[in-house]
Amino acid sequence: MKTSNCSPWVSGMAATLCCAALVGCGGSSDEDGTSSAATVSVGTITGFGSVIVNGTRFDDRNAMVTINERTATSAQLRVGMVVAVEGRVGDCPNADAALCEGVASRIRFRYDLEGPVTAVNRLTNTLQVMGRDVEVDDATVFDGTVAADLGGIAVGDTVAVSGLTERERIRARLLQRTGPFVNGTTPIMLHGRVANANAVQGTCTVDGVPVRFHSVPAAELPAGSIADGQYVEVQARTFGSGLMTADRIQLRDRIGYPDASRVEIEGLVSGFVSAARFVVDGQLVDASAAVFRNGGATNLGDGVPVEVEGTMSGGVLLASKLIFRQQPSAQIVAPIQGKDAASASLVVLGQGVATTPLTQFVDHTVAGAGRSGPMRTIGYADLALNDRIDVRAFKDAAGKLVAMRIERTEPDPLLIARGPVDARIPVMQLTLLGIGVDTGAATRYRDALGNLISGVAFYELVQVPPSLPTVVRAQGIASPASGSLIDATRTASTRGEVEIAQH
Repeated sequence: MKTSNCSPWVSGMAATLCCAALVGCGGSSDEDGTSSAATVSVGTITGFGSVIVNGTRFDDRNAMVTINERTATSAQLRVGMVVAVEGRVGDCPNADAALCEGVASRIRFRYDLEGPVTAVNRLTNTLQVMGRDVEVDDATVFDGTVAADLGGIAVGDTVAVSGLTERERIRARLLQRTGPFVNGTTPIMLHGRVANANAVQGTCTVDGVPVRFHSVPAAELPAGSIADGQYVEVQARTFGSGLMTADRIQLRDRIGYPDASRVEIEGLVSGFVSAARFVVDGQLVDASAAVFRNGGATNLGDGVPVEVEGTMSGGVLLASKLIFRQQPSAQIVAPIQGKDAASASLVVLGQGVATTPLTQFVDHTVAGAGRSGPMRTIGYADLALNDRIDVRAFKDAAGKLVAMRIERTEPDPLLIARGPVDARIPVMQLTLLGIGVDTGAATRYRDALGNLISGVAFYELVQVPPSLPTVVRAQGIASPASGSLIDATRTASTRGEVEIAQH
């Protein structure tokens, strides 16, 4: 293998990119003739079979793995964790359906925060953890809960959050319920930047969370004191009156990228000025010369989820490619009716659903430990006909449903479909995602705030093409006429309901 000189990590990183598993920062040629380059990839784990991050399958057999600075193994990693992978990557195809191949030398993971839930708002799909705002969406993986949504989270629970950050907001990619919070006993922690440090009062904020450190011994503080701008880990067991009372505060390094290194970062756009100047995960980006996919420069703005890939120069990531991350816009919960291994597709409620190498598969059944422990990661091959699954998907340019995540759930006759309405026949039937939903006088109709309204009022609110279609969530049981229709009439069950969806 041919190699060249490597620049070391900055910001106090313990490792360098020059190690046995890596090639030079300027790229190299492997013995088989394929090219590869030293790469830092920061993003969400979407699958295993090694570890898949940002469309690259990294061979992790020889990787050094750390979780919250502690030595760990690849088996402890979970789908939804936002990690930093150091390694090398070969030339990548342009198609999303194909994975790049790489080798990881180091995988680092840190939870953004772990602590008590102080507020839950199911209407806006948000919660607060120690007062910090956390958003959940269809891309969030829930772990350790009965429900695969905020229905399984309550005030007073302890949760661990890993996600994409924009200033002091977190968009969760993994939300793990670890148990009830017992003040003074349950360990809690957070990582973030110090601000508003007041040595006299012994208080500060860390990424928006108020922290009291007046009783922390100097030996347990960075250089004996706290200062604005420090990036720290706060450990504690007490939270009350909106304050986290620290037991220990330690300096932590942020990932740094040396000039000429190849970098891939998934995150939320912040500090947007133009395509030539914005920030992703704390890194300044210039995408003025980038190739855009799934959108264009006019789609950029604060809060937009993207993946940027390019080369570092003078502390700026010069992006060669910017990918707008597709967000799930559809949900179907139902048994699998068909499976075509050749195309890796499924049929659910009569609709074809494509999967790709980037589709997340998890088991949310009791057998998969989804209720009491870490969820088991599964694959397409583990799914069987009649397995009940929760599909989160988007429609591609051809109108085909493409699954971003599939969770196997416990058997239940309840069927769910959520998406834009294709057609309506007041007050008899809706069609959404190509799925017919029968309604009637006994159906429960709800507006976007969850209020019960009449069927007539509901159908007046529902818009269909060519107008911007209304997003509706429908639930019921299988219709006697067809297993691909949802019976929400409440004539054969008490579970029929349709609701205007906010998301």
